[in-house]
Amino acid sequence: MSKNLSEIPFTEIVERASELARERSDVEKKIRGIINDVYVRELPRKEDWSFLVVSSALTLIERYNTGTVTATTGGTTLTFSSDVTITSAMTGRKIKISGNDYVYDVTFAGTTSLTISPPLSGTQNVTSQSYDIFQSFYALASDYDRFLKDKGITKYTGGQREVIPEKAMQEFDRDYSATPTTYPTRCRLFGTDTNGRTLVEVNPPPKDAISLAYDYIKRLVQMRETTAGFITIEAGSTIVVGSAGTTLFTEAKTGDYFRVDAFGAGADSEWYRVQTITHNSSLTLSTAFGLSGASSAAYTICSMPDIPTRLHPALLYGSLLQLITDQNDPNVENYKMQLAEVLTDGKRIYKTRVYSQELRMITEDYNYRR
Repeated sequence: MSKNLSEIPFTEIVERASELARERSDVEKKIRGIINDVYVRELPRKEDWSFLVVSSALTLIERYNTGTVTATTGGTTLTFSSDVTITSAMTGRKIKISGNDYVYDVTFAGTTSLTISPPLSGTQNVTSQSYDIFQSFYALASDYDRFLKDKGITKYTGGQREVIPEKAMQEFDRDYSATPTTYPTRCRLFGTDTNGRTLVEVNPPPKDAISLAYDYIKRLVQMRETTAGFITIEAGSTIVVGSAGTTLFTEAKTGDYFRVDAFGAGADSEWYRVQTITHNSSLTLSTAFGLSGASSAAYTICSMPDIPTRLHPALLYGSLLQLITDQNDPNVENYKMQLAEVLTDGKRIYKTRVYSQELRMITEDYNYRR
């Protein structure tokens, strides 16, 4: 560990992994990439860690069914009665017309008209028929990674939470219903929106506007560091002054960690938490700097892993196993054992499932891709 922390900041993990794997200094980009892969992919996928569980909610939109609709078979234009008000917000929703077996995607065309896709199917024109316009797809939280095992969206029934389970595509399509109801009974993940957020489709569509809670495993963001320019700080001060025009403190964020490189690297680092960032050449530390100041000194500001401290060594050992696989290194078995010990220790405290159970996702069901 560093001189003054039990945590291991990102840069320290990089330096220690480089030293233990006996890598050249010019391959640090590769090492940073491997550590981030272990951090954002490998470690989170091993378990449904309790520290990664986040709660959120979806607000489902009520169906719209005022008035009637008229259309010609083979056409793409729907014309509504005068008491209907169509809005641009309806683009992307779906419509089910009474007496017609199909469900259509709709696009706003005017206050009393919509364009549908595909064209109106069947052999009969639609004349003053009732209908339902409904929203099927909703964006989940921007940091959504996956639902917990055997979980999904939830509703409250009699004061108790009841799961609206995630279904495989075949099962979802088999039971699909376009008739709006009070609560959906199934959901499925279906691609992403233009902002990259995961979309969930609920079915049957909601009859009324309702809010549904869901718990999920959040997606971790890659760690980073900045070293541009030089800094000055006085002994006992909390103010770090960067060289004007060269330091890029705003690349960092509150909660990152700062060190002066000349005072130690790797396990000899002395880190200070960043409390506030004023601009690119001024920031404030949470605690006073050490016994000696520094002038025009090289520095590092880097991320701290957003996982419990006791799991920080897993990033080191997991990365080392990837770095030395082609080196015939005799330490491979030792690092495997060290990684297993860290993960076992973590599971006793941070695992949300029964300890003996293994990770299972819907994609691992043999029926899912049948």
